[in-house]
Amino acid sequence: MRLKILFLLILTSITYSQTTNWQKIIPNTEVAVQYYFPEKTNKFLLLNRTSIVKTQLGSVQTFQDKTMNVVLSFRKYLDYIELSGEVDNLKKNDLCFTVKIIFPFGQESRIYWNGSPDSSVLIKSDFNYNNYVEVNTVIPPAGSFNASEKENGGYGDKVGIGEMSFYPIASISNSSFGLGWGIDLGIPVVYRLSYKPSEGIVAEFDLATALETKKFPNRSFFKIQLFEHSPDWHFRSALNKYYKINPEYFKKRVIKEGIWLPFTPLHSIEDYQEFGFTFHETDWRTKDTGINSLSTIEADNQAGVHSFQYTQPWDIEIPIKSLDLNYKDVTSDLTVPPQLKDILQNSALYDKNNLWQTRKLETPWFKTGWAVSITTNADPEISGINRYDFARSDEIDSAINLNVDGIYFDSMEWNWHNDLNYNRKYFSFTDYPLTFSASLKKPKPAIWNYSSEYKMMNKIASEMHSKGKLMMGNGFGWMPFAPGILDLFGAEISLYSKGDSETKKLQFNRAISYQKPIVFLLNEGLDDRVFTSQPYDGYRQYFEKMLSYGFFPSFFSVNSATNPYWEDSTKYNTGRPFFKKYIPLIKLIAAAGWEPITYAITNTNGISIERFGYSIKTGLYFTIFNNNDVDKEIEIFFGSDKLNLLEIKKVNELITNTEYTIKRKNNDFILKINIPYGSGRLLKIY
Repeated sequence: MRLKILFLLILTSITYSQTTNWQKIIPNTEVAVQYYFPEKTNKFLLLNRTSIVKTQLGSVQTFQDKTMNVVLSFRKYLDYIELSGEVDNLKKNDLCFTVKIIFPFGQESRIYWNGSPDSSVLIKSDFNYNNYVEVNTVIPPAGSFNASEKENGGYGDKVGIGEMSFYPIASISNSSFGLGWGIDLGIPVVYRLSYKPSEGIVAEFDLATALETKKFPNRSFFKIQLFEHSPDWHFRSALNKYYKINPEYFKKRVIKEGIWLPFTPLHSIEDYQEFGFTFHETDWRTKDTGINSLSTIEADNQAGVHSFQYTQPWDIEIPIKSLDLNYKDVTSDLTVPPQLKDILQNSALYDKNNLWQTRKLETPWFKTGWAVSITTNADPEISGINRYDFARSDEIDSAINLNVDGIYFDSMEWNWHNDLNYNRKYFSFTDYPLTFSASLKKPKPAIWNYSSEYKMMNKIASEMHSKGKLMMGNGFGWMPFAPGILDLFGAEISLYSKGDSETKKLQFNRAISYQKPIVFLLNEGLDDRVFTSQPYDGYRQYFEKMLSYGFFPSFFSVNSATNPYWEDSTKYNTGRPFFKKYIPLIKLIAAAGWEPITYAITNTNGISIERFGYSIKTGLYFTIFNNNDVDKEIEIFFGSDKLNLLEIKKVNELITNTEYTIKRKNNDFILKINIPYGSGRLLKIY
């Protein structure tokens, strides 16, 4: 009995110590709302707190005005507090609004806003500190069929108020502690996280309510996780805590890692074993011409390569011969084949004018080169013949019957993810909060199409994971929700796009995946001189950049369709030495596992450092990349106490196979190393 009481006292002490500061802040919580429909307010209005009730698990606070009732339920867990919010519309009409949860906190001196893994700024003024990015419906480059001179068809409209946070968490810290707050990755919702000294810690959600949402009629909801973290490593410490709070979303299921092979039959590639293939994007109907024309799934199984069935259920693409068609032409029986008519009637999105969302799409995978792309709702619960059922019967189930290793979702964040679906018949099926667009003169409730995509992926993920199988996604941009249910993901990238390879984006990819594999395909630029003429330095630059984050590089096609890299032996034989050199190194550090807190710093700007592994015994690695335009000789300081480094016998740089000496100064080990511009290095600590 005494031991039991002692255990409970210890547990209570741990719980309190890990949420102490949040528990001081929570009683002062405020709620404000800005309305967009039926009446628009020009500013946020504070709601009245009508009650606060303490419970065994936390507390419940209620706020209200004449239009809505907001209930905030705070529940204490061992190392964080979960806030579940529910909004009740007190009237019968549609409602579009932004709800703001405010945690007053501004009395501390020398507070830092931690905006990203390597960016923390001292808060000096009453500024709104955030890492917002624009979020709008995607404007089709070639135009659309449902837009007119007076109406834009919804393309370019804001999703919510048109901004979202780049990361799913935010963090501030002082010399004593760090405060983090983040969203629940299982609820796809339009959100923002920020800090403003005159207000405090803030979370905002762009929501709408309608009577037709049968699962939560005339209501909406959200969740926030409130946690504390060490101030020493700012945002990286906050990430580390977020992973521990959400182990299921960051669970690594992939054991064998390597590069991504798109479509090309594995055994048709000469000595394919030398390239490090592990993930093969394919289709159950295709044959591997290199091994007795077995199905590619069977051939992959024999080779020990994971096969993934392709599906892309976010639109229906129908080939067209002319771009001069009008909306009626491309939605009529003259264009829509009979087998697709019912699917579109049951699944097509409605834009704000109740027209199908119809883009002109350049499609080199069709003989005509062009198609009408009609955005579809892949919600599995939609009644009648729908897009989800079509993908299951035509692609997914047939592949599962052949013992495919996983399902591959294409174009996760391409044209369709930010479309707003105003078709109210779908409201009854949705599981997630409705939103709106502030671009409309009179905003109205809509389904954020990304939430419908997420619902389908989540259903398939649950099924596949229960069978011990995997989920893969392509076209990942920055939406944080799908990575929590996928096992590996990546994107097709361009050599010419700074956005694809900038540190900000690659850091985010690493952070949102934790230790899950990230894979890339280079498209535009793979035929450039840097890849086709000696010394083929494009390979070195591309591979070292990817290695610095533990990502796996590969290639596909300049236009994502024709003349694939892996069907041209001249191309892949040119690249073979680079694959043989770099892919084993990437596998090495990926197996060790990326960790957000490096315990290694340098005073030189433009240098990225990442850590892989826990200790010397199990393998401890550091990647370094010089993002500058000039060579740099740098000093790296390794925290010996944090890494349990009582002694370092030697340091090997594995790319150049160079051994370095290291000096000790107080509690730090110091290494001097020269790194050419645009180059990476991989250190192994012994």
